[in-house]
Amino acid sequence: MQDQLRLILLSIIVSIVFLILVFLISATLRRLIKSWKYRKLDKLRDSYHDKLTKAIEKQEVFNSIQEFHSSPGSLKFQAIEHILLDLIQKDLYREDVKILCNKLGYVTYYEKKLKSMNNIVRATAIDTLGKMLSESSIDKIANILETKNTEIISVAVRALSKIGTLKALEILLHHLPKLYKESLIAQKTIETSLTAFGIDAIPVLIEHGKNYDDKKIKASILEVLSTLPITEKSCSFALDNIKNTNAEVRAKALKILGMAYTGFVEFDYSLLFPLLDDPVWFVRLQASKAFGNLKYKKAIDMLGGLLLDQNWQVRNAAALALTKFEDDSINIFLRALRYRDAYAKESVCEEIQKTNFVSRLIENLRSEKKEIYEKSREILSIMHSLNFSTPLNEYLSKGQDEKIKYELSLIMRKGITE
Repeated sequence: MQDQLRLILLSIIVSIVFLILVFLISATLRRLIKSWKYRKLDKLRDSYHDKLTKAIEKQEVFNSIQEFHSSPGSLKFQAIEHILLDLIQKDLYREDVKILCNKLGYVTYYEKKLKSMNNIVRATAIDTLGKMLSESSIDKIANILETKNTEIISVAVRALSKIGTLKALEILLHHLPKLYKESLIAQKTIETSLTAFGIDAIPVLIEHGKNYDDKKIKASILEVLSTLPITEKSCSFALDNIKNTNAEVRAKALKILGMAYTGFVEFDYSLLFPLLDDPVWFVRLQASKAFGNLKYKKAIDMLGGLLLDQNWQVRNAAALALTKFEDDSINIFLRALRYRDAYAKESVCEEIQKTNFVSRLIENLRSEKKEIYEKSREILSIMHSLNFSTPLNEYLSKGQDEKIKYELSLIMRKGITE
């Protein structure tokens, strides 16, 4: 009986050792095979990179195209694919490489893989067709948007944005209502992808934005337009939406209008005044930012009121906006700093310190205008009393103007207590 048990234990031990050896040997063989494959792939890439590049530069590539043909999936096929994907990123080679991707069979190869049941294979195929800027594959990629596979849909959307044609844009916008309604894709993914279409997409985006009633789509289109160069049409579209019932739409419209100056677009800035009193905090925040960017002096008093807003982000945005008005906003800051709300005062001081406005206040200590000098000095004194003294100390140690240093030393010694 004991002998039988020993034999059983021995056989189990031998089996385990054998399995471990098999596993180690197979793992080693896999590493060796992969290592050999990658070395071979590197050699092929090095070998064909110069040949292919020179052939394109000399406009001889289509005469010698047979030299670059290979069996789909072979190492040579993979090596040349890597080279093509590298060259297509450069303007000099892009158009020729797009044709080569078709003629050498890469587009056909990856289009066939779109039918695979393996999600990883399909996703890789979609992504590669996007990188190859394959316009002929747009309709096939668009079919992916009819599915409900969220991961594959995200890859398809990004692929269409890489291809970047107006047809790809139209298809993406056409599918947008369904994608949003059924929550098949993240809003950020859509917005990033639409932005990739660039300035040529602006008229199409505006046209679709006007036609869609869906607030989420409108907000996304406005967000994309705010990241592209500002035009009269985009500002006009934004103005049409500042009274929208959806707060996100109003906020996104303000982002565009706040950048109107970058496109030298003019409109009646006073139309934005009601948005400084908007019931939704992030709309007030965007309105503050907009007036700061536009430097519309008639908004100074209203921005001053937001220094005491119940929301700290709005207070910070208003303070930052006011710093852009330079000396014109000194009275507003001083009025807020005389207020009893310590938190609001600290928010104001923080924004003054974070921006170059504090440097202006320090320079004003040598101003010949008595009112500017006195009010700047009082603001700096209050900042010091609230422990926002770093800029003052830095000027005392590194500043050049002795009069300013003298004034600062008096402030530091005295220290106003509120």
